[in-house]
Amino acid sequence: MDAFDHAGTAHDADETPNTPHETELLALWRALAADRRARDERMARLRAMRLIGGDDGTD
Repeated sequence: MDAFDHAGTAHDADETPNTPHETELLALWRALAADRRARDERMARLRAMRLIGGDDGTD
């Protein structure tokens, strides 16, 4: 037995919404997280394209 009891720990993936409102809220948060990840990926690609093109952003 370790010092932490992991039996009662809830995780986001294990969450089961109880009401339609919670379901919609969970869907909204997941959509926002997906949008944030997509924006981060687009920014990373844009930075890479600028570096390849020789634009270091010090204009």
